[in-house]
Amino acid sequence: MCGLLFPGNIEEVCALEPDFAGYIFYPGSGRYVGKRPDPSIFSIPGKSTLKVGVFVNEEIGSLIKIFEMFRLDLVQLHGSESPGYCMALKEAGIRVIRSVNPETAGHDPGPGDHWDGVNYLLFDTPGPGFGGTGRKFEWKLLEGLHIPIPFLLGGGIGPGDAEAIRQVSHGKLLGVDVNSRFELSPGLKDAGLLGKFIAEIRRSHIGLIEET
Repeated sequence: MCGLLFPGNIEEVCALEPDFAGYIFYPGSGRYVGKRPDPSIFSIPGKSTLKVGVFVNEEIGSLIKIFEMFRLDLVQLHGSESPGYCMALKEAGIRVIRSVNPETAGHDPGPGDHWDGVNYLLFDTPGPGFGGTGRKFEWKLLEGLHIPIPFLLGGGIGPGDAEAIRQVSHGKLLGVDVNSRFELSPGLKDAGLLGKFIAEIRRSHIGLIEET
């Protein structure tokens, strides 16, 4: 569940036990936690929910400082961060989710491409800026890709998409990334819709996180 902002709403969402709870540290997002976020919002997720910090081209020293300050578990990168940047995070003991454009991802990336230093990929619909667009891409694009690490499916996924997600055929599909289609307003999640969707997805043995 990414883009979390409001303490009471975070409690509702985390009661559903999502696999990941996401906090956006990118000032250009409508779900930005702010320069001085309330530390209490990072203590709400339970032990079964990992905390993810979402960043865009953050200076690496600043990212590591934020990661440690708020006791995050992973980072999600949505900018033009290089493989070397990801490797530096790996060497610092930080696990990485890397956003990738499914339309330009090669069928057989070589060394130094998408997954050097990366633990998970996030395939999302690209736009003119950074972060998710709330639009779907053609999921069948992924069926022909050689993807050696687990990935998350993002891009405009809504409450009625569980059955279509079940039809995505790829052994590395770990979970789905949802956001705007489950919001009452930016950062305010509809816990009722999310609860029903999570139950449907988990019946398919697929995990769940949420897009930026």
